[in-house]
Amino acid sequence: MGFFDKLFHGFYYVVDEKALKEYLERELNFSIENSLEASANLNIYLNNEKHHIQVCNYADSQFEKEKGLIVYYDKEEYKTLEELYNSKLNNLPEYFKIELIDMDNDFLKEYKKNHPELNIENY
Repeated sequence: MGFFDKLFHGFYYVVDEKALKEYLERELNFSIENSLEASANLNIYLNNEKHHIQVCNYADSQFEKEKGLIVYYDKEEYKTLEELYNSKLNNLPEYFKIELIDMDNDFLKEYKKNHPELNIENY
């Protein structure tokens, strides 16, 4: 996949539950520390189905009426990452594919480098 393909189609990784949680926590913490509304924006592929996850930090938002954290899984809203983990991500397979939509991520690039056996085409 070339640069322009990634630009329009996202960045793919095969991860385990621990890596996904660490990625989401890192993204959320970065957005809180820098007063950013946008945080993680990705697709997760489970049982041959694509699901959208978006984490939004509206704590300092000038535009959103509802302040605080909102986590979306498809179109359902959750108030915390823990609530999402307990309801939708509580029975994950050992490894699964995710797609970052907006930009690549150094933590996940390092994870991929350390797990060359996790081939995206196999998931």
